[in-house]
This record gives sequence, structure tokens and C-alpha cells, in this order.
Amino acid sequence: MLNRFFLSLLLMLIYSISIFAQTTYPTDCFRCPIDTTICLAGNFGEIRPNHLHAGFDIKTNNREGMPIYAAADGFISRIKISPYGYGKALYIDHPNGYTTVYAHLQSFYGAIGDFTRSIQTSKETFEIDTLLSAPVISVKKGDLIGLSGNTGGSMGPHLHFEIRNTKTEIPINPYCFGYTVKDNVKPVITGIAVYPIGEESALNGKNSIKKIKPVYSKGNYSFKKSDTITVNGNIGFGIDCYDTETGSDNQNGVFSIELQSGGKRIYYHELEKFTFENARFVNTHIDFSEKQKHNDKIQKCFLSKNNQLGIYKDVINNGVLSFNDDSIHWIRYIIRDYAGNTTELMLKVKSTSKSKPKKTVSGIQPLIFDCFKENQYKKEDMELTIPSYALYDDLKFNYYRSPGKKGTYSMIHHIQDKETALQKAVILSIKPENLPEPLQSKATIVSVDGKGIQNYEGGAFINGWVKTQVKTFGNFTIAVDTIPPKLKPAFVVKDKANVDLRNAKIIGIKATDQLSGIKKYRATIDGKWVLCEYEAKQDLLFYTFDNTIPKGRHTFAIEATDDKNNVARWSCEFIR
Repeated sequence: MLNRFFLSLLLMLIYSISIFAQTTYPTDCFRCPIDTTICLAGNFGEIRPNHLHAGFDIKTNNREGMPIYAAADGFISRIKISPYGYGKALYIDHPNGYTTVYAHLQSFYGAIGDFTRSIQTSKETFEIDTLLSAPVISVKKGDLIGLSGNTGGSMGPHLHFEIRNTKTEIPINPYCFGYTVKDNVKPVITGIAVYPIGEESALNGKNSIKKIKPVYSKGNYSFKKSDTITVNGNIGFGIDCYDTETGSDNQNGVFSIELQSGGKRIYYHELEKFTFENARFVNTHIDFSEKQKHNDKIQKCFLSKNNQLGIYKDVINNGVLSFNDDSIHWIRYIIRDYAGNTTELMLKVKSTSKSKPKKTVSGIQPLIFDCFKENQYKKEDMELTIPSYALYDDLKFNYYRSPGKKGTYSMIHHIQDKETALQKAVILSIKPENLPEPLQSKATIVSVDGKGIQNYEGGAFINGWVKTQVKTFGNFTIAVDTIPPKLKPAFVVKDKANVDLRNAKIIGIKATDQLSGIKKYRATIDGKWVLCEYEAKQDLLFYTFDNTIPKGRHTFAIEATDDKNNVARWSCEFIR
């Protein structure tokens, strides 16, 4: 009896170790990139639009200008500046084979800033992406490298911090390297979902998804008796959950999700690492349709036919369970954060052997696209090519047309729907109607939402067709963009020939475009190029004065061009 006890204990120990078994990472080499306690606005692997989050979003007290320090000895290996994405970002390669990334910075410090400006000046551009394979700029652990900011796609002041494998560029959970955040809070479950897989499967006699909200009481989750469901055939399960840290109200991602049936693990994933090239598979990891319709983030505990996200372990039959007997089954969800806080939930399902007969539909057989193959669909005025592996599952394809609207130059082509996700871009060509030859170079494909609002999808007029690539299904038509951007000073100008900027720190210009967006711009003072930054989310182009502009009268001029080569210009005479 005692031997059985120790054997059971050993098996439990092995099982628990396997759950958290990961690659061994150095835990004493990287320091905190800030001088305060880490508090997270976002953690590694949490679900973001079209990707998984690749690092920590470290709070900076909701302000910019916090000192940012090198996490370890190394050298600057990449400097990237963009109005989008990571904004102003630094990459440091370290001798131990890892790279740290510091994004959304306000500015770079000292020699790094000087070196960056020299590159921007030599190329006469604000946006750069410079790779350094040799230690041009070396740093020591704890060196000041920049100030925190809110640049790029950031929606508020913070530091985005990553650790990557230098050789593979695979991002790794910073928790693995010894970073700690005070956390004694269990993950929160907001709902579960149950799915019939295939047309012959049923939930409560219906072939449709069932969503249930659990009841939370005294630290535990449970379901009401009325939530017991009857299942038959192949069934999948999903869960909507999040995690928080002690003293924080941010709803961050959980570290792992496990699904068991009858005490046996059916599905498991954990967020130790992933690859950037596969991060978009998050769109099939979640129930994309529910995300589009209700903004739910239901993580499916079963795999689509084409799911290469690579975070899964011990998945049996792709996580799909088959119910064909007449008995009760217990489904167990186990949710963990990295600190080991665990939340569990049990769901009772009643299996029945009485299958619901498949409905026969007369008429035209549906067109089915194989997700592993290239698929083409052609009409006299629309052609669509879906590359192999662009779909996540085989697709019952839907298409129809409706009349075009005023100001457009084609029918509206309704291709599938916004609730069907794509892994890769598809090639879309539309033949225009009554498009004047002078407007052919201005023609573009636009998507049209339910309110009739147009969104620029790009494209060029080639051999009588407008052709582009799109990464979403939806409603598409042809429009033209002949309107140049609008440039408006972000300060009061009473007389453009006599603007007093003697006390000004910047020259700010609001730059907007009706459709295709700002593609490039150039600013000069007295005919000489000056570094004008672009804060896209604020539609702001701005030049920051330095000591190179002497006192006296000067001419400031700026030119902005949209993606259809419409040009706008603005200038003024100012006093410094």
C-alpha cells in the first residue's frame, strides 16, 4: 500500500513537472530595464489583433521620459524608427546568445541618439531600419540607452520589452529569465464555449455553438444545473479567460490552458515562446467569428486543420472529443498563470447515442475550398486567388455581387464575410466600369463596411483590371483617390509671411489624407532638409528646433504625398 502511495506521488510529481518543463534559460544575467518595480500593462503571449504579444508592456507611471537601461552587456545591433509598430526601438545583442528589445521610446540617449541622427540626415528620412553586425556602439549592463515614450502604435506611455534568441529571433517569455511580478491572483474565467464539429454533430439537438457563463462564488467556479448540455458526435471546447497581477486591474493573458476529459489530458498549450512568422495563427487559435461579432476572446481547445502556431503539447485528436454513448462525462478546464496560480472549472455534459440526422439540402452543391491548396474563383469582372495554406480550415465559399455606389467604378463584390479569417493575403482583381483614362493611375480597391465607409486596400490599374492583395474577406469595389493630403499648422498663424516662432520648441503640422494615407513627406528650412518626425496616430508632422537654426528670418516648407501620388504643400516665413 505504501509503495502504491509513493508510486502515485511520483507520477503526480512527474506530471506536474511536465506541465512546466521548458528550456533552461539564464536567470541571473538580465537586469530590469527600468529603475522601479515592474508592473505590467500587457504580458507575453496575450492575444492581440492578428498576433500574439511578444514581450512585456511595462508601465511607466502613465508618463513619458522615464530612464531606460540596458539589461546586460552587449552592443546595439538594430535601430528602427517608424510612425507605426514599435515606433522608436533599440535592439541589443548580448554575448549569451539573446537579444533584448526596447520599443516605443521617446528618444535615444547620448552616442546612440547622435549615431541615429547621422543616419537619418545622410538618408534624409525620419524612418530608418539599420542593422549593425559589429559593435559600433557597445553598452554595459545598466547603461542609460533612452527615455520611455509613446511612439509608433503604442496607445499609451509604456516600455515594450522583449527577449529574443539572437540567431532565430524567436521571442521568449521574459518570465523565463528570472523577471518577477508580484502575483497572487488566480486567472479569471468569463465564459466557455462548446462547438459541434461537423454538420452531423449536435448540442442540445442543434448544430450551433453554445456559450455559457460560469457562476463564481467563494473562490470557485461552477455551473447551474440548467447549464448541463446534451452532446452527440464530434465536439470541441473553448474558454474565455484572463489574468491579472497583484494590485493591477489590467486584463492580461494566461500562461497555459489545459482541457481534460475523464481525468485525461486532451489539450494543452503554454506560452513559453513562439515564432513571429506563425504569430498570425492566433486568428485560428481563437474563435475569430465570435471576436468579430461580440469582441469575445474565446481560446479554442481544439485545433483547426491549418494551425501552425506551435504552442501546443499533448493534443489528442486535435482536441476534438467524440460522444456517442449514453452517459455523463466531466470536462475539466485548468488555467494557470506563470506564477503558478491556478483556476479550475468542471463542466458536466450528457452524451447521447441518438444522433440528429443530417439535413439534406437540395439545389446547387456548395463550392468547397481545400485550405492546403491554392484556390481560384473567377467571374467576368472579378478574379480571386487564395494561396495554399491561406485558409485555416476547408471553406464553404460564398460570393455575390450588388450594384456599385455613387463615386465608385465597379459592382460591389461580396467575398465570404468578415468573420472568416485569413492567414495569408489573397490576390484580388476587379474590372472597372466607366473608369476614365485620366483616372486609371488613381484607381484603387476599397473595402466597404456595413455603414458604407470605405477603407483603402491599395492596388494598381494593370491591363484593364485593378489588382491588389488583401488580408481580409469582405465587400470590395473600385474607387479613385484624386484628393491630396491636407496640411494645417498645429499652431496659430495670422500671417504666413510673418510667423513668430522665437519661443517655440517645435513646428507642428497636422497632416491628414482622405483615403490612401500619407506615403512620404519632406520638410526644409531655407531650402535645406530638416528632420521632421511623424506621429501617425496623432496625424502630426513636427520639427524640433535645435541650435542649428540661427536667429533671424527663415522659410519653412513641407510637402506630403499620399499613396496615389497626390501632393500637398505648405510653407511660411518665420522669425527665430
